[in-house]
Amino acid sequence: MKLTKSNYYSPEANLHYMSVSQFKDFVPAFGGCEARAMAKLNGTYEQPSLTAFMEGHYVHSWNEGTLDEFKAKNPDLYSSRGATTGQLKANFQHCNKMIEVLENDPLVMRALAGQKEVIMTAELFGIPWKIMIDSYQPEIGIFADLKALKELEGKWWNKETQCYENFLDHYGYALQMSVYAEVERTFSDRKEWLFPHMVVVTKQDPPDHEVLFFDYEAIENGLWKVEKYIERVKQVKSGEQEPTRCEGCEYCRLTKKITRIKHYSELAIR
Repeated sequence: MKLTKSNYYSPEANLHYMSVSQFKDFVPAFGGCEARAMAKLNGTYEQPSLTAFMEGHYVHSWNEGTLDEFKAKNPDLYSSRGATTGQLKANFQHCNKMIEVLENDPLVMRALAGQKEVIMTAELFGIPWKIMIDSYQPEIGIFADLKALKELEGKWWNKETQCYENFLDHYGYALQMSVYAEVERTFSDRKEWLFPHMVVVTKQDPPDHEVLFFDYEAIENGLWKVEKYIERVKQVKSGEQEPTRCEGCEYCRLTKKITRIKHYSELAIR
């Protein structure tokens, strides 16, 4: 299947290819639920679009150079009532502040230079993967991904591992950079990885921002984590194994059927 920007996120592409977001959707350690992931793939469940995702898309469309087009296609970005009718909603006005912070930092703009939204595919761990790189500069040995986050310095609780994590581990961003590096290396038939960079801007007022890079040790560690879970993911996606319900996500709550009455002491702390 040949991927383009118009079909990259299509159901057909998601069935044919594995992606980092799909992989994480299957793995409880990254907040995934196998039952929800399969329902999304077979078209029986569509996850509600969160405001945070739209804010991220807003900032990404700026990096791609398609912000005006994005605004035109998404009238919900604008207020439709009261004195602010026709104006950008407050949270998207704040996205403009985040963009301004990035534009005013020369090092950020150097990291985000190059080719935009570059699609690549390669076989990893016995299955085809797809990636879309935000900013690609192979001539200087780097690529970059842009992230809009709530904050940089917080800590996030992982229910699966029962410990606190930083945002890189909690959201699987370090793992994402590892997969991107390996797919790019394989696709380009190069011997060594490019150095992944991540440009992070926060939704704080005023926004904070940072440029992070990942070395070869980080890439190896991320690929090891994928290898740890990938066989189970492959078996569930292919239908060889039944998906497990997490019983805590929105999909499991929506489709829940009680099969037995629990003793009150069985309630778990999530």
